[in-house]
Amino acid sequence: MSESLARLAARRQILIAELQLQRMQIALHIGDARAALRPAGLLGGALARPAATIALVNTIASLFGWYRLANVVRLAALALAAFRIARVWRSRTPAAPPSPPEHPPA
Repeated sequence: MSESLARLAARRQILIAELQLQRMQIALHIGDARAALRPAGLLGGALARPAATIALVNTIASLFGWYRLANVVRLAALALAAFRIARVWRSRTPAAPPSPPEHPPA
């Protein structure tokens, strides 16, 4: 009887440790999501909305153990960020200076 009680107590301790680990992982993922929602820098506004969606999907996928989906979402986030940065930089390039007006020969 005491052996089964000791086994149950050990099992309880293992479950408590696993629960604490899961809580820490959730806190880490929530921190990542918060960081994605508050982008810093010049291009933050262009990335804020998609970054929030990607962080949410990535967090949910990581919580459920869908590591392949989480990796695909990370790659998609990098591709989207690169696309948006390139688009912002292209829109900021100055226009070509106007050519001087041509005068007809006299």
